[in-house]
Amino acid sequence: MMSRLPRAWLGELDDQFALITDPDGRAAVLGEMAYAAHRRREVSAEDLTDMLELAEAARYWALMEYEDAYHIGLFTYESAEEWEGDEPGRIVVGRTLGMGASAV
Repeated sequence: MMSRLPRAWLGELDDQFALITDPDGRAAVLGEMAYAAHRRREVSAEDLTDMLELAEAARYWALMEYEDAYHIGLFTYESAEEWEGDEPGRIVVGRTLGMGASAV
């Protein structure tokens, strides 16, 4: 079955980093790519169904991987107010320079 699927779509499916960082967005991209391949008649209706199922399975896998990583401490959510002073090397997202933030 996998040999009949478009290589570009399989490449997107294999991009684990992108899947974990944006599971919903990547699943949507995979779905759109699957529909586009079907419209171009590169895949059959059966292959389209398989591609959509694989995209949804990849989404669920990525959500589970992210949750597992969060629970073992790879990801944490902190606010800037909780920090005690400046910590060298910390990158802060969401602040505007000149509003209490310094360049990284």
